[in-house]
Amino acid sequence: MKRRGIFTYFARRRFRTAPIDGRARRGAAMIISIWTIALLSLLVMSFALDAKLEGKINVYVRNRRHVDYLTQSGIAIAEMILLKYKDASDSVSTDEQAEDPWLQPKLDLQRGSCVIANYPVEAGKPENGVVTVEISSAEANRWPINTLGASDISDKIWENVLNVIGLPMEYQEEVVDSWYDWRDEDDTVTGHSGAESEYYEDLEKPFKPRSGEVASVEELKRIRGIRDRPAIYDGGLLNPEERDKKKQVTIRYGLKEFFDIWGESAKINVNSATKEVLMTVPGIDGDEELAGAIVEERETGVNKLTRTEEDRVESNLFKDWSDLNARIPGGLQSECEAYLSYSPERYFTIKVTGNSAGVTHTIETVASVDSDSVRYLRWREDP
Repeated sequence: MKRRGIFTYFARRRFRTAPIDGRARRGAAMIISIWTIALLSLLVMSFALDAKLEGKINVYVRNRRHVDYLTQSGIAIAEMILLKYKDASDSVSTDEQAEDPWLQPKLDLQRGSCVIANYPVEAGKPENGVVTVEISSAEANRWPINTLGASDISDKIWENVLNVIGLPMEYQEEVVDSWYDWRDEDDTVTGHSGAESEYYEDLEKPFKPRSGEVASVEELKRIRGIRDRPAIYDGGLLNPEERDKKKQVTIRYGLKEFFDIWGESAKINVNSATKEVLMTVPGIDGDEELAGAIVEERETGVNKLTRTEEDRVESNLFKDWSDLNARIPGGLQSECEAYLSYSPERYFTIKVTGNSAGVTHTIETVASVDSDSVRYLRWREDP
């Protein structure tokens, strides 16, 4: 009886647990199925995201390539204008003007700068992209500082510049002499206030002077007389340590507004320079009224003899020294003639910006233009 009882007990126990084992197996299978579906879903989503990302990359690459073509076309347009602008004339009929779609930019460049905005303009097709070309003279709008070595001419230009910015006389000699020493190749101190290697090597953070042509006008900030008075270069309060406001000196413009590195002769373009720069020309010598009269005349042409034909219009620009003297009441001193130019000559800044489908590419460069070629001196692309 015991054996049968025990056997019966285990038999019943086995039959009772069998249904529980089946449910467990079915639950495990369901869990495995769910995890499998989840993993497959993740894989599908991953593939979809990869495909979407790859598609976006392909679209960007295509748009970027298109923008690159636009900017290269902008460079080609700039070169064409640079090589032809001197021959352009607005003393032509309207029919002749219509034959040259680039006439206006060429005429504008004769004044010193031109802008070709959003070219080409195709109505209803902005997705094709546009390019903007900006060209401006890099010379003669300011004094080319590397040409101003120690000389009587340089002394006069420096004197006019420092007087126009409002620098007191007691500071001027140190600035000018230190510039001459920074620029020359010898180690002889100029005047009583110059500075050669000995001065700069004794500084807390020593360095050597350039002793040659500067690569940037900002180098002026390093020379004696300016390095401790940054307002001379940037403009602003010259002596902020002075508590008495009546003794404080304000520099109106700063040297950075009057100098550049481009140019091979000490001349200023009378058709594009600012009034403040024109005031520094020897013979004008700070005469604000005279410099203002020049700017007003080149903008309005009130004293210019114009053509009578309705279909012909001449530029207000000064053609030459005779034209300038004839149109400015009272004329200018003959001393001015040697320091004035009337159109850009050789160095230009070019900025080309292409845009297509939200992708932008910019090229900025400085170009040197000879009779039949354009040579690039600086080139920067962004991004």
